Amino acid sequence: MTPGTAGSLSDRRIVVTGASSGLGRHIVRCLVGRGATVLAVARRTDRLERLVTDLAGEPGRAVACTADVTDEADAAAMAAATTAVLGGVDVLVNNAGMEVQGPLDRLARADFEAMWRANVLSIFLCTRALLDELRRSRGGVINLGSTVVARPPRGRFGYVVSKAAVEGITRGLAVDLGRDGIRVNAIRPGIVPSELRGLTEDEERARFEAGQHFGRQALSTAGEGRDIAEAVAWLAGPGGRFVTGAVIDVDGGFSLGLAEAAPARD
Repeated sequence: MTPGTAGSLSDRRIVVTGASSGLGRHIVRCLVGRGATVLAVARRTDRLERLVTDLAGEPGRAVACTADVTDEADAAAMAAATTAVLGGVDVLVNNAGMEVQGPLDRLARADFEAMWRANVLSIFLCTRALLDELRRSRGGVINLGSTVVARPPRGRFGYVVSKAAVEGITRGLAVDLGRDGIRVNAIRPGIVPSELRGLTEDEERARFEAGQHFGRQALSTAGEGRDIAEAVAWLAGPGGRFVTGAVIDVDGGFSLGLAEAAPARD
């Protein structure tokens, strides 16, 4: 990759998984808004097509790719589409994921395995499928983790385990792929509105303001999906050129484990 204009991603070809909803949608919007060409990957064709239509006229371009990234054949087809449509890839954003809540004694094996496939196996399959292209571009991989690893809540055992593995994958790949010039980093989002949590942005913000979240954070403002997307854009751009193996908290200080919430200021 060659450095572009500060803040611009016009020279970046980026693949985003889990792109049709939640954080993935915010990430695609942000990247396309900065001029990137994005292959938006998800299982829901209808949602992908709406996203692509919504982004028409933005500085960059989004292209829909329907695939189940927990399936090896689909991951290979996604990689082939990347080469055919984008001509290669500079950055892979592994955002696909899912959660089934429940403590150990009430978490079904099928649900645990489904989370593992969506949150962990998908990273393995997509990164491996795009490895040759990433080597050619000396590009980057950005994995989406979670602050639950730093502050595990009750009743989310399987999700915590899978997101801890995301951090292990990130550091392990950073070491293995660094000799190829490939940067691998992770972002740990804090409490932001996400369809994974089953709440709208207004509902999530209302819960935050009412103090109903499962922890405390240093900042007294609610996070938004665009905050996470901006961090992804920074790592994908020239500013992240010398960053690898990092796990970056974008959580308003939630992972600090404060005993009290920050007071609101007038």
